[in-house]
Amino acid sequence: MYDQLAVVEEKFSLRVINQGGKLLVDSREVANMIGKRHTDLLRSIENYIKILENAKMRSQNFFVEDNYTTEGNNKAYKKYLLTRKGCDLVANKLTGEKGILFTATYVMQFEKMKRQIQGEQEMLGNTYSQIKLLATGTLDLNNRVTSLEEKIETQLTIDYGQQRILEKSKAKRIYFLWENEHVDREIHDSTRKLFRLLGRNLKDAFNVNSYRDILKKDFEEALNFINGWRPIV
Repeated sequence: MYDQLAVVEEKFSLRVINQGGKLLVDSREVANMIGKRHTDLLRSIENYIKILENAKMRSQNFFVEDNYTTEGNNKAYKKYLLTRKGCDLVANKLTGEKGILFTATYVMQFEKMKRQIQGEQEMLGNTYSQIKLLATGTLDLNNRVTSLEEKIETQLTIDYGQQRILEKSKAKRIYFLWENEHVDREIHDSTRKLFRLLGRNLKDAFNVNSYRDILKKDFEEALNFINGWRPIV
């Protein structure tokens, strides 16, 4: 049965258009299929519209008024766009082979367009799901990076290279003060005492048991502390 309908679809042309989510066919193509003059079909449609509106029914659910122009002529001519319900009304008045073929064709074409739209929606839905999954993965990655950064900020201490830099800076500062600044030699009678005092002040300033426990995030601050340190009498 489906193969027979496919033959009908190939033999007769009836394009279904998607206009803002509304599926429609052109009255000119309908007229051509059913072997009726377009002007005669328009009269029939307008008669249907009159009956529908007199019955307080929305004719736009069946027929949508539109217009067209011909090549080389700017004059507008009336046409109608038929919904599937509108096609049902037209087909209801048809008999014989043309009526059967018209009905088979529009039913098939509307279903084809419907499946196409559903396929596009499914594809869009799948794309959205993939984007959402990717976004979720990206968010999760960002959260992990943030967590790692927080860990670095709050847990990781200075490495060996940074420790050596602080040690050298302490020595440089001590010898600079000993040789160039006034230091109370009665209290600080050796550089060793100054080293101990600087080490104690440094640990107190950063609340650590050893300068090796200073956090990475505080390295620059610790370096500035050493470079600006002076013994307090």
